[in-house]
Amino acid sequence: MNAYLYLATLLAVSAWSFSRGGAPERAAMAAIVVAVFATAAVASHRIFGGREVGVFAVDTILTFVIVTLALLAERFWLLWLAAILIVSLLLQLAIWYAPLYYRDVYLILHAMSAYPTLILILVGTLRHRHRMKTNGFDPSWSRGNRA
Repeated sequence: MNAYLYLATLLAVSAWSFSRGGAPERAAMAAIVVAVFATAAVASHRIFGGREVGVFAVDTILTFVIVTLALLAERFWLLWLAAILIVSLLLQLAIWYAPLYYRDVYLILHAMSAYPTLILILVGTLRHRHRMKTNGFDPSWSRGNRA
């Protein structure tokens, strides 16, 4: 995964989501931005040179945040995002306990979950804008959670 390409994409999608998205889009984007910086802070010097417990912890917290948002928000795309993150966590555990440690698989796994999360938030923001334009409103939270 090209870090510069990912960071440029992260910057573009987050700017779009924060300016045009609804509350769930902004909350999910904020969680991902915090997780990216937290991952950079806790990753070892030889990234993915061994079991990355700190990276796993950050990914676990991000997954719980996104699952919570998916349960509270009126957005279907959050379920997809939660599923991608859950699969990513399970694959990290599987790689940890494989007979041989596969650094390249770990790197590919992280790249496979990084770009789809940004694509889903971008699509979610675009659909939010479409519903706002078409209906004039787009409820962010489930009926029981509206304030």
